[in-house]
Amino acid sequence: MVIISLAWSCINTPEFSDIPEIKYNSVFFKKGALTDSLLVSINFQDGDGDLGLDPAYDIGEPYHAIWYFKKSDNTFLTYADRNTPSFDTLPPYNFPYFCYNYSIENSDTFYIQQNTNHYNIFLNFYVKKNGEFKLYDWLLANPPECGESYNGRFPLLNLSDKARPLEGKLTYKVTGAGFEVIFKRDTLKLEIQIQDRALNRSNIVESQEFVLKDITIN
Repeated sequence: MVIISLAWSCINTPEFSDIPEIKYNSVFFKKGALTDSLLVSINFQDGDGDLGLDPAYDIGEPYHAIWYFKKSDNTFLTYADRNTPSFDTLPPYNFPYFCYNYSIENSDTFYIQQNTNHYNIFLNFYVKKNGEFKLYDWLLANPPECGESYNGRFPLLNLSDKARPLEGKLTYKVTGAGFEVIFKRDTLKLEIQIQDRALNRSNIVESQEFVLKDITIN
């Protein structure tokens, strides 16, 4: 589950690029009765204010979650088609491919690809091992079970029908059970990026290095 809290302001004179720009602000860890939370904050600027997605309307292309594929006969590509020469290079139905390349619907297994444009905030976790930071892939971290990424969607920031510059602070609340169990005293680092409605991606920012116990708040 992800929740977005926002603080933002309007600027009278356009001063920013239409490509969003972000700066790292802070990260805190909060323990809960059932789930724990990471509160990741960034500062943002955007020249035309086209930030955020409407959960009710922004579900079609280009913001849909999954790409399906059709064959020449206009039927959808499925795992069964892997038995034919034209599609024998489709990945097998095993870990990790069934985590992101197949979807079981109505007793059929469709070949799919994930659409990253479904999200507008991207969050990567890195764990320090032997002096080097390695990406922690939540999707593949617990084989043969599939996990979920912590990419998410934040709502519309500009509710007017006109483009306008925006700046402010965005706090991304990431909730889950087991952060302390997984990372214990590991040194972590986060990588954050956002995307506007025109699919322009911001710069990538990194958090400071941290251990969960050192950023815990009540």
